[in-house]
Amino acid sequence: MNMKNLVMAGLGVCVGPLLMSCAAQPAATRGGPQPGHSGQAIVDLETRFAAASREKGARTAFLEFLADDSIVLQPGPVWGRAAWESADELAGTLDWAPDWAELAADGALGFATGPWLLTPAGEGARIEGRYLTVWRKAPGGWAVVFDGGFGRRAGEDARGPATQAQLDVAHCERSTATSASELQLRDLGLSGSGDRPFGARLLAQLGPSAVLFHPNGVEGVRDRAAQQAALEALPALTQLSPMGGAVAASGDLAYTYGVSSPAADAKANASYAHIWCHAAESWTLLLELRTRLPG
Repeated sequence: MNMKNLVMAGLGVCVGPLLMSCAAQPAATRGGPQPGHSGQAIVDLETRFAAASREKGARTAFLEFLADDSIVLQPGPVWGRAAWESADELAGTLDWAPDWAELAADGALGFATGPWLLTPAGEGARIEGRYLTVWRKAPGGWAVVFDGGFGRRAGEDARGPATQAQLDVAHCERSTATSASELQLRDLGLSGSGDRPFGARLLAQLGPSAVLFHPNGVEGVRDRAAQQAALEALPALTQLSPMGGAVAASGDLAYTYGVSSPAADAKANASYAHIWCHAAESWTLLLELRTRLPG
């Protein structure tokens, strides 16, 4: 939740801020409810996670729920536990709640996204934002494997993150095994070129339920015409450099993440995360989140 991260300055798995590995590996996990096959299991995890942040502080909560191999955006991809272990506790209350959650058919990979709100302990403006968190289940329980987002100054009418979550609206379908590297190659293929701009390539990959979360649009862009406008506003030669991700064993839900550059010879100016959904015998983008990098 990048103010879960910004405020400090979102299986078969390809994880690591500097890696493109694609081997399945065990992960350290934290306890949580049994998932069944509903996004409500992810909402329940988020509820416990946010309660820990309110009651114990954000740093303590993150160290309780992050997997040992987790990645967070701060605002670039970094190892999550190392980042929070080296951070001071936030001087204020960080709270959040999901407004959308999905769980893979295997019951072991899911994500949630929603609004967050940072209320400072003393004087100062409140900050609100949008987060994306990916959860993974292993024999020891659930843990966060990815967390990112962005923030903006909250308006006077900001009421906090309490909301009703949509559950399992994407209707992703099981498929044969797909490696995370295959979806990272799809990210690479979205990079713009002289014959087809980045925005047109990405727009063609958006599924019917897709949402774009680009700074500072906490509410998200869901209308296809507005999505086209938002993507056309990005540089035509935008290049994506994938750095990791994972696919559910059921082959219906996946995520990738990396950095984005405005051109092939330019330095990265954003981080990105993609949620992929397999339906109608193909992978489509269910969600894109972008986070600005400094400079």
